[in-house]
Amino acid sequence: MEGRQLDIEVTETTVLDNPEKARLALARLRESGVSISLDDFGTGFTSLSLLAELPLDVVKIDRLFMEDVESNDRSRAVVGSVINMAHALNLRVVGEGVETNAQLEVLDELGCDEIQGYLISRPQPADQITAFLVNQRNSEQARRA
Repeated sequence: MEGRQLDIEVTETTVLDNPEKARLALARLRESGVSISLDDFGTGFTSLSLLAELPLDVVKIDRLFMEDVESNDRSRAVVGSVINMAHALNLRVVGEGVETNAQLEVLDELGCDEIQGYLISRPQPADQITAFLVNQRNSEQARRA
């Protein structure tokens, strides 16, 4: 497998155990083409300077911030700030735990790059998710025709 075919997710807490060791290990992986995501952002105590120093491609905003993003101005401001900061660092942003269309609309307005969550699909075995993805692709191709 080529490095560009692999995405690795690390959690804030894993990185915080030994930030310098993590930075070096992630840099080696990234040099081989592996994409690096920081998962569950916002649940630990990652400093902004550490975020800027790590060789990352993606920041995944923890689902806790999604629970009331459509109804709570403070939550919306925090999520928007994380998205803006990540984009300023040339990172893609994934909103985790998206369960409603209202959450999706807010994240879209805030410029979030991708989402994951029950709104798209619940976790599924490999054969079922493959069938789901094939069906999605076929539906998309039919819409274009």
